[in-house]
Amino acid sequence: MKKPLFILISILAISCNNDETDIQTDKNSINLVTGINCRQTSDDSGLKLGNPNILVNNKFLLYPNPSNESVYILAQENVTDVWFVSANPEKIHQDINFTNIFNSNLYTEQSIISNSTFSLRGQTSNSFKMNIGNLAKGYYKVFVKIGGKIYWDNLYKYENQGNNEEQFNKINDFWK
Repeated sequence: MKKPLFILISILAISCNNDETDIQTDKNSINLVTGINCRQTSDDSGLKLGNPNILVNNKFLLYPNPSNESVYILAQENVTDVWFVSANPEKIHQDINFTNIFNSNLYTEQSIISNSTFSLRGQTSNSFKMNIGNLAKGYYKVFVKIGGKIYWDNLYKYENQGNNEEQFNKINDFWK
């Protein structure tokens, strides 16, 4: 009796596959990027790649995106704080309308601070430039505090290797 039971258990263990343990990142994860809006200037309407999980609500613009040395933030009102949180790009949740589920209370200021790799605190301007040259290459969620509420956009920071067109093509190919 023990031998058939052992054989059955062995067969079941071998037949299990990784799909059953593949867990998808939660759509509300602070470290998840599901797309970006590429923009070179404030007048640029932008190009959407993927399905950006952002909450901008026409409160601010982040450009250029992608960027390598500096970014500009242009807001309708004064920005008091900015945080950059390192994030992982994943081509998931592409069918979700994030506008309907995100709000400015989704992430606490404390959770943003504890996850941030770079910040600018006490800013009181609606238009400024930030040097990001020291940040590592990769994706970031950029959080801004405007009027006491928190909004965010996704950014890709690249290293200054190759030309801009090559960098854009790599990003574009990833989100296809």
